[in-house]
Amino acid sequence: HSDSSTIIFGVNRLPEFVRFTRWYAIPRQFRERETQKEFAEAVGVCEDTLTDWKRHPQFWPLVQEAITGWMKDRIPDVMGGLYLKTQGDKCSAKDVEMFLRLAGLEINKNKNK
Repeated sequence: HSDSSTIIFGVNRLPEFVRFTRWYAIPRQFRERETQKEFAEAVGVCEDTLTDWKRHPQFWPLVQEAITGWMKDRIPDVMGGLYLKTQGDKCSAKDVEMFLRLAGLEINKNKNK
């Protein structure tokens, strides 16, 4: 994840707020603490505080930044999975096309008439 250079105003417990944005960005099945209640207990705030934080104007931009970082960290794994899929029996033309596009190769579907 990148450390945001954004200045955040109007938030008590700023480190916990930033941790909450990063936690919220992680898909549920990969979260260490699955629920907001568990997260709130772990950082020592009440659930109502989390609700208030979600209304803060900088909450969603910080969540989006964290999502982008989370996804970028996983690009090699996704590409590896896509490559393995192109080698298997269940590979479709769309899978191969996606792999080639990611490699920078465009497939021209329109034949010259």
